[in-house]
Amino acid sequence: MSSSATPATPPEPMGLEAGEIQRSTLAETLTTKLREQILSGRLGAGMPLPTERNIGLAFGVGRTTVREALRSLLAAGFVERQGKKLIVRDPRSVPPREADHGAIAVRASIQEVFDTRRLLEVEGARLAARNRTPEDLAALRRVLDRMNPADPEDYHALDEEFHTLVMAASGNSILAQVYRTSRQMFFKGPAFWRVFGQLSLADGAPPPVVGGRQSHEDIYQAIDAKDAEGAARVVAEHLTRVERALVQRVGRTDQQAAAIR
Repeated sequence: MSSSATPATPPEPMGLEAGEIQRSTLAETLTTKLREQILSGRLGAGMPLPTERNIGLAFGVGRTTVREALRSLLAAGFVERQGKKLIVRDPRSVPPREADHGAIAVRASIQEVFDTRRLLEVEGARLAARNRTPEDLAALRRVLDRMNPADPEDYHALDEEFHTLVMAASGNSILAQVYRTSRQMFFKGPAFWRVFGQLSLADGAPPPVVGGRQSHEDIYQAIDAKDAEGAARVVAEHLTRVERALVQRVGRTDQQAAAIR
C-alpha cells in the first residue's frame, strides 16, 4: 500500500506578510510627512505638489509608495487634481479628523527634538559653567544684549547663536561639533517651527517668541557664577517651557481651524 507524502501545512502567519507591512508602513509614513508639510505651510495652498520622482528622491522611497501616499492625500482632501497636477488645498478646508493626524505628527516632532536638545544642552550647560572662559562670557553677553523679542526674526537667529555658544563654552569639542551639525534639525528643519510661525499670522498674533530673554539671562548668570547644577537646571526648565508652549500653540491652532470650518 503506497501513500504519497502530504506537504506540511505552514503555520498560520502572525499578522501581514513582511512585504505588505513594509509597503503599508512606508506609504502611511510618507502620507503623514506630506500632511505635516501642508499643515505647516511649507507646501502652501495653491502650490503644485512636486513630481512623484522628486518626492521619491526626497524621502528615499519608490514610486509605488509615493502613489499610495498621494492617493491618500487626495482622498483626505489635502490636495485636489487640476489637470495632470495635484494642487495643495487650503489646510482650513481639510476635514478636522484628517487635520488631526498632521497635528499629532507635529506634536511628536516637537517631543523628539526637545528630548534630543535636553540630552545635549543640559550637560552642555553644566560643562560650560565649569569650563567657560572670559572670551566665552563676552561672546554670550554680546548676543544677549542684541536679543530683542520685539524683532522675532532676529531674536530667533540670536537664540540659535546663544545656545550654540553655550555648547562651545562647554570645552568639549565633540559635544560642540555634534550640536553645530544638528542646528538645522533643532532650529530650522522641523515642520512644527513652520506651524508655529505660519499660523500666528492666521490668528492675528505676531510671530511668537517663546522662553524670553530673561530665560537666556538666567542661563548666562548661572554659567558666569560657575554654578554647574544651576545652569543645568535653568536650561532644562527653559527647554521645557518652550516645548510646552509649542505644543499648546499647535493645540490652539487646531481649535481655531475647527472654528473656521
